[in-house]
Amino acid sequence: MVPPDAPSGAYLDNNATTAVAEEVLAAMLPWFRERPGNPSSLHGLGEEAFAALSKARGQVARLVNAGQVREITFTGSATEATNMAIAAALGKSTGRTHAITSTTEHAATLEGLACRAIPTTSIGVDASGTIDHAAALAAIRETGPRLALVTLLFVNNETGRIQDPATLRAIADAAHEVGALVHFDIVQAAGKIPLDLPALGADMASLSAHKLHGPKGVGALWIKSGTFESFPRLIAGGPQERERRAGTENVPGIVGFGQAAERAQQHLAAPGAVQRIAAMRDRLESALASELSDLTVASAAALRVASTSCVEFHGIDGEAALLMLSQYGIQVSTGSACGSSHHGPSHVLAAMGRTDAEASSSLRMSLSAETTEPEIDLVIATLPGVIRTLRSLAGLPT
Repeated sequence: MVPPDAPSGAYLDNNATTAVAEEVLAAMLPWFRERPGNPSSLHGLGEEAFAALSKARGQVARLVNAGQVREITFTGSATEATNMAIAAALGKSTGRTHAITSTTEHAATLEGLACRAIPTTSIGVDASGTIDHAAALAAIRETGPRLALVTLLFVNNETGRIQDPATLRAIADAAHEVGALVHFDIVQAAGKIPLDLPALGADMASLSAHKLHGPKGVGALWIKSGTFESFPRLIAGGPQERERRAGTENVPGIVGFGQAAERAQQHLAAPGAVQRIAAMRDRLESALASELSDLTVASAAALRVASTSCVEFHGIDGEAALLMLSQYGIQVSTGSACGSSHHGPSHVLAAMGRTDAEASSSLRMSLSAETTEPEIDLVIATLPGVIRTLRSLAGLPT
């Protein structure tokens, strides 16, 4: 039963998108009307806009510990950045037509490779979502001079599983030994854990503004200096983004991305900030487990980001639970927002060994720095009743 003084709703779908932070919005607003200059214009307003882009580039570069500010290329999304990385790696040298990825990647990677009909080796994971290190190294050795790219997800968007940085570095080193490039999808890592892309051994990495309280429609591709003699153009027609992506830049969005990146870095450095989110997630999982005996938290025994909880409520349909929760103003998801229209079991949970029925019974609840204790209270008060109702309708023990 929902308490009478409960909040009007709870937003626990932050892995899909986050609300734009107040200070981010404040930084963006002047660039819509008060400062309308085109960054390519030579007059004063144009120079102001160009300087704003440069500042934002530096803010994003610091978040990932980039070696140089110029290593950041702004895009329209992380999906675009990932596709850009795939195309660039394949175009770097002739004869290298193979890619290695994992079975739990985001659709941006899986479909970005598939649409190009690239011969791809998909590395499996164990029940916790951990990449098979030995299999990855074996695949690199086997493909050798045919290998163009290894592309892997650092933090899984559905389970929150963090891949071991030492393992990723070992895989990157092995790929470099055979002359291949390495790309990491860090969308769900940025702003949630400290990042040092050079230390991971990456050549490229994709990230997104709207996952860390920035605006939608802005992403970035980090490209380590010296990786390409000449980076291929994604869009031709102008000098923007070092001729990699022509077209007038989204100045308000990029300014917002920079402010969000700086804010995220401050959040990571603030004492107890990450621990507070983890404590709310753990309280939520503990309360649900005490009310409902038959549930499984994905990747619970592995290292996860503090903000993500993927729970399998066996015997129920996750989408039905999502729709019932929405009636109470509680917003969650059944997996990746980018895959929600496919109406199938989570490919991530399937790769982790779950059956279709188990994978279809999951809900992903993702928190942020703006999540409140009353929101968690509302979910704790409401979700067990929803699950019991669905189990009762299915003729299952409640």
